[in-house]
This record gives sequence, C-alpha cells and structure tokens, in this order.
Amino acid sequence: MSRGKKRTLFVGPFGPPYNGDGVKNSYLRDGFEGAGIDGIQWFDTIARNQPRWKNNLKLIRLMVSANQIIFSLNQNGRYYILPIFWFLGLFLKKRGVLYVVGGSFDKQLAKLAPWRRRFFVKMLNSLDGVFAESFALKEGLEKCGLTNVVLVYNPRKDDGSQWQLNESMRRKGVFVSRVTASKGILVLLEAIVKLNQSGESIDLDIYGPMDAAHEKEVFRWIEEAGGQIRYKGILDPSMVQSILTGYHFLALPTFHSGEGLPGILVEAGMAGIPIVITRFNALPEYFKQDESALFVEPKDSEGLGHAVLRLVNEDELASALSEGIKRVVVPFRLESIIQQSLRLLDEYNWKI
Repeated sequence: MSRGKKRTLFVGPFGPPYNGDGVKNSYLRDGFEGAGIDGIQWFDTIARNQPRWKNNLKLIRLMVSANQIIFSLNQNGRYYILPIFWFLGLFLKKRGVLYVVGGSFDKQLAKLAPWRRRFFVKMLNSLDGVFAESFALKEGLEKCGLTNVVLVYNPRKDDGSQWQLNESMRRKGVFVSRVTASKGILVLLEAIVKLNQSGESIDLDIYGPMDAAHEKEVFRWIEEAGGQIRYKGILDPSMVQSILTGYHFLALPTFHSGEGLPGILVEAGMAGIPIVITRFNALPEYFKQDESALFVEPKDSEGLGHAVLRLVNEDELASALSEGIKRVVVPFRLESIIQQSLRLLDEYNWKI
C-alpha cells in the first residue's frame, strides 16, 4: 500500500472515556501506526473543549476532502454520520468501510420502520465492507439484506502479563466494565454479599466508569459488604491485563442489549484469568462451558454465586479455564486484526 498523502480518514470516538468504542479505536490507531501506516488522518467524534456543532462541521469538511473513510462507530454515530457519507457519495467519489462497534446492530436495524431500514441497508451496502465482531452479528446483518459483511474480531494488545494462581489472590474477584445495571454489577454485588453472609469469604474489586443512575445502589451494596467489596475507579486501558493477573477470577454477568464480545473478555484471555459470564447474545459463540468459561443465566444471582464458589474451590477447574481462554483469544491479537484489515483494504483497491 502506498504511504504518501493522507487521503484516508478514520472517524470514531477515542478514549477517554474508556468505553468499548473508545478503547477499540485507540487500539486500531496504535495498530495501524505500529504497522507503519502513516497515511491516515484520525478524527475524534467526541467534541473536546469545543461545541459539538463545531466538531461536526470540521468532520464534514474532512469527509468532503477524504477519498477513503474508515468508520468505527457505535449506534448513535452510525445513525447520524453514515447518512452524511452516503449523501456526499451522491456528488463525490468516496470509498468507505465500517467497523461495527457492539454486537446488536442487526437487532437495531430490524426495529427500524421498514422504509428507514431499507434506506440504511442501501446506505450500508454502498460501503466496500462492513466489519462485524461476531459470526452471530454477521449472520444477522446478512439477514437484514447486507451483502458486504466480513468477520473482523475486536482487537486487543497482549502486554505479556500472565495469570498464575497463588495464595495472595485466592477468593478475590474483579469486575471491569461500565458500572451499570445492564453489565450485571447489581446481580454480582448481590451474589457476593449473600455468599459472604452465608459464611464464605469472597473479595471483589470493581473498576470502570460509574453510571450515575446506579451509583447509590452500588455503594449501598458496598457498605453492606463490610469492606469485602471495593470500588477502585477507572483503569487505564494499558494497565488492564496486568491488573487482571492479581485476581482469582473475573466476573461479567452482563445482559447489556448491545453486547457483542466485550473487550475485557479478550483482555482476560490475554491474561489467562478464569471468567464467569452470562449465557447471553454471542458469548456462547466464543466460550465453552467448563473449557474456557463458566456460564450463568442473566440476572441469576444465586446461580452466579454457585459458579463463583465452584471456581474458587476447584483449582484444577481454574487452571483448565485459564488455558482454555488463552486459546480462545489467539485470533483477537491486535497485530492479526491489523493485517487482516490491511488485506481487506488492499482487496478493495484502497491506497493508504
């Protein structure tokens, strides 16, 4: 690929805040630049220190001048930015691809009014490629009428930190995600508190941006836990893998409607930490019960408690899950995703 004039524009939110879309895009930027690709101009859709309208105006100017545009957007971004690209394409020659952030874009399309869904499908099919994070999402988008969907996993860096069970981490769990009800935090808090009230001793540390709507309830559970549950703020993405290696297990009992494959589970696999997760959306596509994860049903605090107890009491199971999850995430390494992306762009005859 040629590396001259910056004729390619990348559009999407970057961290902070460290939500799924911002983290993914920051990794993609690091990966492309690490591969020696210097022909991309990076645009942050988060308006920082300026009115949103001014940020949007700058985006439109850049989209007008760019020949090739890479979008990596969540639901809100897709619905207001992609129509601008489609409109510009009526008058100017434009090439585009979309990294889909999240795992429920197909369900979102299906809920649109028929006329609006047909418009968005036509608009998406005008792109060279739509990159879906899971087989389930790829199939769902194809059922909606998309003809250009490619499976491209959610990338993560491996910093080399590895989990190994030792006495200092025993019976210590960790939650790393947005601290909100749909990510399962309230279910997890209830499970841990009830376990400890029954005579067990399980510690839990919580990392992630706190949802104001659930802050009071989260801290009520923390107070009831008597010091065995702690909220520890927001992690820098570069520190996540090494932090995970200090815990016995990670729990993510999510039932978030837009869930695809949460990046934290890929990072858990890089570290090799055993996980307890919900049988929800596409998660069973990636992980197998007793091989790479322990599954529980969404919103089932009792079942979650049983799974946690099983994991912390069975060292052989923990070791097996550690080895299993490391195998799962091999295709998600950043270098592999960047090389796949570059091959696809080359097939589309892009020049970067």
